[in-house]
Amino acid sequence: MDRRDCRRAPDRLYVIDEDGIERELPTRWELCDVCDGKGSHVNPNIDRDGLTGEDFAEDPDFAESYFRGDYDQPCNRCGGRRVVAVVDEDHCEKHLLALWREDREAEAACDAADEAERRYFARFER
Repeated sequence: MDRRDCRRAPDRLYVIDEDGIERELPTRWELCDVCDGKGSHVNPNIDRDGLTGEDFAEDPDFAESYFRGDYDQPCNRCGGRRVVAVVDEDHCEKHLLALWREDREAEAACDAADEAERRYFARFER
């Protein structure tokens, strides 16, 4: 899966505590891990399946446009802000941080299952 195919990062992070109450977590800003702090990236629809030197050799105008940034778009993760909010673990209550990590692990497991399903069914599209 292309890392540029992602959800927009929220500005605030929350977790549901043991009592079912939504609690806002302390955050800090980090450079976006999708655009590496540039605020933009190539539209994934342009080069998701990879480009070769042959692609550029066959169409020099495309190559020029590509490297000039004509196919760039605001980053799908940070929306062009270059930074994303992450949990400030040094200032987070330990039990809330544990819940946050559990939620992230569950989300990662769901994402992995979705990706495995996509790969499995992609075999039949050929």
